[in-house]
Amino acid sequence: MDQETANALFDNGAIVLFLDAPSNMEFGVDCYSWTTGPIFKGLKLIPPGMHFIYYSAVNRMGESTAIRTGFWVNFLPRQVLVKRWNPATEDVFADDELDEEETNRFRTNFRDFDRFLGVYPLLPIDGDPISPYQKWLRLSTHITPDIAKRVLPQSGKISAMSCVSRFSDVDETRPEFRSRGVIRAEQKEATVDSMDIVPSQSSTSVPNTANKTTALPVEVLQLTFTPIDLKRSFPPGASGVELTKYSIDKSYLLAQALKLHYKDYKDLLGELQLSFIIFLIGEVYDGYEQWKTLVHLLCQSAEAIGQYGCTLFPEFIEILIKQLKVHPSDFFMDALSGDNFIRSNILLLSQTLRDRDSPVPKLLQDAMQTLLDFVDMRFKWDVRQEARLTQMDEEDDEGEYAPVVVEL
Repeated sequence: MDQETANALFDNGAIVLFLDAPSNMEFGVDCYSWTTGPIFKGLKLIPPGMHFIYYSAVNRMGESTAIRTGFWVNFLPRQVLVKRWNPATEDVFADDELDEEETNRFRTNFRDFDRFLGVYPLLPIDGDPISPYQKWLRLSTHITPDIAKRVLPQSGKISAMSCVSRFSDVDETRPEFRSRGVIRAEQKEATVDSMDIVPSQSSTSVPNTANKTTALPVEVLQLTFTPIDLKRSFPPGASGVELTKYSIDKSYLLAQALKLHYKDYKDLLGELQLSFIIFLIGEVYDGYEQWKTLVHLLCQSAEAIGQYGCTLFPEFIEILIKQLKVHPSDFFMDALSGDNFIRSNILLLSQTLRDRDSPVPKLLQDAMQTLLDFVDMRFKWDVRQEARLTQMDEEDDEGEYAPVVVEL
């Protein structure tokens, strides 16, 4: 980072004061996290824009519970955000629970905390040529405050323990739940000043409540994902031909989603990115379900390529590549995702482009070739060979092995 950029961030960077945080607690922002030390008071030099702050409580042994909670903030230049830890709830106080006069005093005197503040990870760390901030920018290009406001709870808060959505198998009327809002993030091993914040270990473990002795009320944090039903992708009153066509080709469903729920296709891509981050960094499984739904929708909308072949689809492929670059390479092999929907959808999209009667825009062709090269290198998926074998099988079905029609 050059001196001019550093000066600009010093003048315009935002600050989050995170007061009274216990030691050994995970604290993270966007694509990086640390473990708090005894004098940790927050983070400085946060670039203006959308960011995700997250944390994990500690148990009675002073160890992180790995249950992440966090909140999205659209930081303004020079904004000072004040949060305070509540040991009774093992979470931050709600903004309306803070003393307004004291909070304003902290904002005014924020420079008193300067030496106790960690620095936002703007530069490459641990030999990685890509800085955490660069990774964040690549994952969040289309996420806007409006999209976050529509999908996230009102407070911008999510939690791996208590987020619910249309995918959740949970009774939200249970008395132990009460309403409010929050989020979460990807984590990487970090090294910073041991007096400030110290390295944490990457974790995507299931929340552990074994050390809890008193059950506290749990916030219901509602995620309002766009309702997309892949099983009903045909128009009302569809004829038999239309029903068959649009059950396979999701273009009608895509068109309806763009018409009814998004201002334009970029908003759809923004929700795709937000859902991915909610899952991968926030560790909220419902985010994975919405991300998976949107990937299915886009990879199976053959007819829509005629309209969006130079816009939505190339941009979608570019985003998907960036997401798969930060995705654990073994995820698609485990029991959770054993159907390997990513591989099958990439194959479907590749075949769709191959079989189109009209020309495929060069921009989309190039994007698809980049995707096929990437998954071959990263996951060892030879989708091209798989597509060739599928095509040979189809040709056999149409040749001497084709079904024989017998007239009775």
